[in-house]
Amino acid sequence: MEKGKGIDIELTEKDLRMKLQRLRQEIQETRERRIAVVFATAIAREANAALDADLAAKMTKCDVMNKEIADVRKERDVFNKDIAMMLRKPLGKHSFFNQEANISGSEGTRPEATEEDTGEEIIYKPPL
Repeated sequence: MEKGKGIDIELTEKDLRMKLQRLRQEIQETRERRIAVVFATAIAREANAALDADLAAKMTKCDVMNKEIADVRKERDVFNKDIAMMLRKPLGKHSFFNQEANISGSEGTRPEATEEDTGEEIIYKPPL
């Protein structure tokens, strides 16, 4: 006999079978939940592996692009240095930049010498 709350309770075979059935049912439900968790974990791991592979591919692509950018920058710097050196070199006797300005030019070549005052006033009329 089993005592519960101070009352003598006699467990019958039928009561024991019902308890056993409930335990078996709980065990079955626990197994099903465990299987569901295992499947969910496997799916999550596969998704994680796919994301890791995608990330690795993107990182590799980024590294390749960074190297290409560095190469282009090096080529640009070399090109800019070559251009700068070319511009610094005198271009010889035909160089426009080596000619000196002739300030004592001919008379009548200044702008005020070529202006004519006709006394007419110019009026701007916008189109209709």
